[in-house]
Amino acid sequence: GLMIKQIIYGRLKLSRGLVRRMKKGGGVYLNGQSAYITQRVKTGDHLQIVFADEPTSVTPQPLDLDILYQDDYLLVINKKPDMAVYPTRTYPEKTLANGIAHLWQKQGLKCKIRLLHRLDRETSGVIIVVKDPYTYQIMVNQLRTRQLKRKYLAVVQGFLQKKEGVIDEPIGRSSSMKGHALKRAVLSQGKPAQTYYRVVREYKELSLVQLELVTGRTHQIRVHLDWLGHPIIGDDMYFRPSDLIKRQALHAWSIEFKHPLTAENLVVRAPLPQDMLTILRQQLN
Repeated sequence: GLMIKQIIYGRLKLSRGLVRRMKKGGGVYLNGQSAYITQRVKTGDHLQIVFADEPTSVTPQPLDLDILYQDDYLLVINKKPDMAVYPTRTYPEKTLANGIAHLWQKQGLKCKIRLLHRLDRETSGVIIVVKDPYTYQIMVNQLRTRQLKRKYLAVVQGFLQKKEGVIDEPIGRSSSMKGHALKRAVLSQGKPAQTYYRVVREYKELSLVQLELVTGRTHQIRVHLDWLGHPIIGDDMYFRPSDLIKRQALHAWSIEFKHPLTAENLVVRAPLPQDMLTILRQQLN
């Protein structure tokens, strides 16, 4: 007895943007026939909603991608350190997106590359790519409502006084940081930012810390750890370069979410990369 639009906006909770995408190049089909969203349905009817999509404009390049999970809806990759996620003027090729475009090409997929979240070029670890606009809406909602949990591992300077806690300090762009467009700082007028942390293990001079993002501000973990007085080893923007590692020792270790179709709870993890393991092994000697 419901109209199709009541199902679209109510039960399926489609956004207005998705409905526009549906109208532009997709459509609504009731029992295999094109239908208006004001038509009413009855028990046993088959309702199909098709969304318009377009091929990615990113140039395909064959790259060695470490795929942790993949199905018809999602792709989860362990990004290598020193790899930009998307082409820029500075890094126009050999980015994560170039490798994904090549994978799409091999799989015969003609869709955009939808990165659910980003990682800094030097940060390694788990990143989610979404294959269709409806799934993207579901996953973005999980991100907003904090159902999706992201955990990181960092090697930091020194030993933390409190071994577990939450850093609840606002982050913003400081006017005193000219020449550093991306650099952030803890500022009273910044945007709210919360990071949970727990010391996993202490070494000779360093600590391995697990961190969980509540918010997702630019450079949040790096800024919060620097503010705490325990910056990440190798972070030349917030600390200093290191002889131990050529990048900041930060790794997106784990991501937990509900599968957008089955609602199954999934946990996908990427082991610590070799350069971070090397630091920790050296600290044991």
